[in-house]
Amino acid sequence: MAAIELKGGLLVDERAIALAIALEGAGHGLSVRDGALLVTNGSGLSAEQRQQIMAWKAHLCAIAAYEPPKEQ
Repeated sequence: MAAIELKGGLLVDERAIALAIALEGAGHGLSVRDGALLVTNGSGLSAEQRQQIMAWKAHLCAIAAYEPPKEQ
């Protein structure tokens, strides 16, 4: 696993970050509510995108819920 450390120490696999960027580039927003990953425009997802989302769900949740520490 090639991990990328975000500010504040969150480690996320680079493939999950690439997926999140690709999904957002295709017009899908990512968010987390009550621990569940929400992807906007779900009907526009391909079968491959759905499979990738399931494979990287925990990382995508961490990315969507991430709030960087405040700059001091």
